[in-house]
Amino acid sequence: MVLERIYVRASMLLPENLIGSFERLMVQGGFSVSARGYAGYALVFSIMVAIVGFEVSTFFFEQAYAIGIGAFTFVLLMALFYLLIMITADNRARRIEEVLPDALQMMSANIRAGMTIENAIWMAAKPEFGPLEEEIRMVSGKAFGGKPIADALLDMSVRVRSTMLERAVKLLNEGMQLGGELAPLLDEVARDLKMNHMLAKEIASATTMYMIFIVFTAVIASPVMFAASVYYAQMSYFISNQQGMETDMTTGGVAGTGGVSIGGGLTGMIANGKKGEAITPDEVFQFAIACIMLTTFFGALTLSEIRYGKLTRGLQYVPIFMITALIIFLVTNGALKSTFGFLFGS
Repeated sequence: MVLERIYVRASMLLPENLIGSFERLMVQGGFSVSARGYAGYALVFSIMVAIVGFEVSTFFFEQAYAIGIGAFTFVLLMALFYLLIMITADNRARRIEEVLPDALQMMSANIRAGMTIENAIWMAAKPEFGPLEEEIRMVSGKAFGGKPIADALLDMSVRVRSTMLERAVKLLNEGMQLGGELAPLLDEVARDLKMNHMLAKEIASATTMYMIFIVFTAVIASPVMFAASVYYAQMSYFISNQQGMETDMTTGGVAGTGGVSIGGGLTGMIANGKKGEAITPDEVFQFAIACIMLTTFFGALTLSEIRYGKLTRGLQYVPIFMITALIIFLVTNGALKSTFGFLFGS
């Protein structure tokens, strides 16, 4: 209880609109903890880890870089806490969308059997519907408690992060307001939802080759090519230093032909009479890591957009893509070193 009060007070430091987003997503994700408690825990945890990251970074980098690393760690952790509840809400919505047509058909059958709309909805709450059963029971409880069924259905559409459910509820409410027959309407909506599911599966099948190409390029081909580039940079740097040492021994450190310093690094070039700064293999390595992370991140989002039509569903693939690509990159770079390193004495 003490920690919970601390987290709630810590959440006061966050903007109210951000707290509102946390609360909405946690309701849509089916969480039972309070939004302020979760947001406060995320804030406290992120600050503590950011401080540790800053202290550790001061041993390896300058203070300005250490501050940047600490700030980046804080923002990254807060984003991960937010993405966690967003992904959970999306997964829950997807499970509801999968069984929604069957639930609507069951409601239609109950209405045809002579039940009122309230009883038809109540009798459609079946365990095999998963999270939709809980939502149906909440709607029925509010309707039997005196709340208009249209308002209870609107509340359900707010608690679920699903455009499909929102549209179905809107059509059902309009049908009740206009006094039309609800059973044919529910059957038609269920038929349209099933057709949408079938079209989504056909689209996924038709774009399989595109998805395979994206995964292969982002997760396999890109890390392998970057590993080869990094190894080339390391060997070039090694050869350049060896030639520079030989030149220093024979000529006393005279610069190479054309004003280019042989031992100066990968570039060693002169622009407007001034020698350019050398790019070290470590900088190439860091650049490769950054490019791989960006490539896999946007590759996962692109894959999700093609397959599901929703960018947020690709966030769950980002860690898998990044870790796999980085492992392939490091393994490939190590294999190149062990295979060709003897040629350069490394």
